[in-house]
Amino acid sequence: MAALAPAVIEQPKAAPPQENVVLPALRGDLVINRQSFEGRAYYVVKDPISLQYFRLTAEDYDLAVLFNGQRTFGEIRDTWVRRHPHLRLDYTTEEMNERVLKFANDLALLQFLNVQGQRMKARMDAKRRNPQKKGLYHLTNQIFFFRKSLFDPDKLFGRMAKPLWWIWTKPVFWISWAIIAAGAAVFISQAEGLDEALANLFNWHNLALMWVTTIVLKSVHELGHGLTCKHFGGEVHEVGFMTIVFTPYFFVNVSDSWTMADRRHRMLVSFAGIYVELVFAAFAAFLWVLVGPGWFKDFLFNIIIIASVSTLIFNANPLMRFDGYYIMIDLIETPNLQQKSRALIQNKITRLLFGSTNKQDILSRMPLPKRRLPLFYTYAVLSWLYGYYVIYSLIVWMRPHLEPLGLEGLSDWFAFLALTGWVVIPLMNFVKQLKLNTEDLQPGGRWRRIGWVFGIPLAAFIGFCFVPVENEVTRHSAVELAEPEIARPETPGFVREIFVKEGDTVKPGTLLARLENRELGERLAIATQDFKRYDLALSAAVGGGKSEEIRQITAMRDGAKVVLDKVKRDLGQLELRAKSAGVVLSRDLSQRLGELLRPPNDVFCEIGSRDPMRIKIPLSEKEVRHVRVGNTVTLMPDAYPGVKIEGRVADEPMELDDHNFPIAFSAERGGDVPTYHDPETGREKLLEHTYMVTVEIPNPGDRLRYGMTIRARIATGKQPYGTHVLQWFTDLISLDYRF
Repeated sequence: MAALAPAVIEQPKAAPPQENVVLPALRGDLVINRQSFEGRAYYVVKDPISLQYFRLTAEDYDLAVLFNGQRTFGEIRDTWVRRHPHLRLDYTTEEMNERVLKFANDLALLQFLNVQGQRMKARMDAKRRNPQKKGLYHLTNQIFFFRKSLFDPDKLFGRMAKPLWWIWTKPVFWISWAIIAAGAAVFISQAEGLDEALANLFNWHNLALMWVTTIVLKSVHELGHGLTCKHFGGEVHEVGFMTIVFTPYFFVNVSDSWTMADRRHRMLVSFAGIYVELVFAAFAAFLWVLVGPGWFKDFLFNIIIIASVSTLIFNANPLMRFDGYYIMIDLIETPNLQQKSRALIQNKITRLLFGSTNKQDILSRMPLPKRRLPLFYTYAVLSWLYGYYVIYSLIVWMRPHLEPLGLEGLSDWFAFLALTGWVVIPLMNFVKQLKLNTEDLQPGGRWRRIGWVFGIPLAAFIGFCFVPVENEVTRHSAVELAEPEIARPETPGFVREIFVKEGDTVKPGTLLARLENRELGERLAIATQDFKRYDLALSAAVGGGKSEEIRQITAMRDGAKVVLDKVKRDLGQLELRAKSAGVVLSRDLSQRLGELLRPPNDVFCEIGSRDPMRIKIPLSEKEVRHVRVGNTVTLMPDAYPGVKIEGRVADEPMELDDHNFPIAFSAERGGDVPTYHDPETGREKLLEHTYMVTVEIPNPGDRLRYGMTIRARIATGKQPYGTHVLQWFTDLISLDYRF
């Protein structure tokens, strides 16, 4: 049987001009490591000059190593095809030439060819000395996400990691997890002290302490990344300072972990920072329950919150490119997930706009397994939505928190900068990349397809704007009576007897409680004795017939009578009685025995009508404009899932201030009204204009109780959907800039 001739690509009639050109060799200083993902081999290329990392498929790697400085373009192409015969089925001859030529150009652009090494080093040095000026997008990132490299810590971390080898052993690893679990159990067991600790967390006195705590913890966090990377054989060439949303951090660049062949080692490097913080949080929890109130206890609580709650919400969140993201991409074996998924979405949008004739097919340049396409689509959408939600939340959060400091103008500037840098400019860049021209306006041009793609949904949207839809205001609150009778003392005294309890029905004049005031008893005895003495003296003066003396003693006796009557009146006020009919609403009254009540602020109990019940619902400045007297209100008590109680708006809304603001409305107490803790007054203060509306609700069976958490839905009538859209757009613009 005759031997088969070596497989070669059939040459076109006219060979390409580069057919016999000898191509430069691949740089010898590149560090290349083989890795395996989903059963397929990949190669990670590290550029030691730029300290950048690139990932090649096995086919691309086999093509790259053929660049040895001796082979011509044609020899490289033919040798590659002999090693991968299936390529002849995927590409025509012209496409194969274009594929190899494009790959050679890519190697040149990446500075991977031997003739470019020294030139690249010179350019990198010049770039570090004279950084290029950036645009508004870069300026926005610098303000919200500033980053500055400081020095190369590779040798320092190498010396530090050697004596600490035992930290990465299995016994220490499991002991650490036992400590973390014990710390969490101790912290949860002290849940009754969390309200006070959380109330002090964001006061001005603790903010500076939180910043210091954050810097210390995140420095240790990054140290964990760097030392773990060195322990597993990686290099660490960059450490620096950064701020994320004005919060300071140190950072350590452990990109070299991408060259590690063992997936477990890469995941441990990414997880090391979170792991170290959780250990610190556990030890802080042990100390927190032992020390007394003071700055050190606040410092320990800061460590617990920042090193556990904060690091799990942000660092472990895979939707942001922090530790959790890199752990996830190694866990599911999908590197560069964010770039791939977003590029895939952008490609689909471009194909939707211009059809299948578009040559920028992401699947041809970036092999994506079809069975994971749902993952890419889902991740791209979620990461975009979450990113813009964070930006929107930051913008909304800044103004009310900066307004008490007189810096609301600064928040407007930040909002404008964020909107321009992260929304407008990326959209403009996308349109610019489309390279639309006048030819696209011709029949069959790309503008026609764009018109259809956007025109049909726009027409449908405009039509829907005329459809009337029900407008609703939904709030989460607690049952706060609008007009309860407040039983409070008019004379100070200690609670001696209590005659009612929660739920008792009372009538006008019903005795609620009796107070005791020993000082009043002594004053009564003295006033009674004085009155009797003056009364006896008056009788003697009348018997003697001395008119002048009679007038003087009569005046003194009348004065004593006034004092005696006042003391008796004060003693009568020690009996607290109901002024109107209703139901006692206050809880645990029996526990108030012996408590001192002082007028006018101390309250013994509240009495109100439960059927119908009049309660208060908070409204924002945007919601109050829709609410009118008579609107239907639906209450959904959290205590009764599925139960709906309907009522109506009884009175016009009124604005609240910090003095008549029910604390149960606060977001800190289960409501949804944003507040902040004022350390000077010790009270919760409103962060935005808030209104209150009185709602009358039937309450048969006494299901609603004072203090219950509820969801309230107020139906304010139907309006065209376009009215809602216009109002939403108007609300985005500050009052200072509206026409």
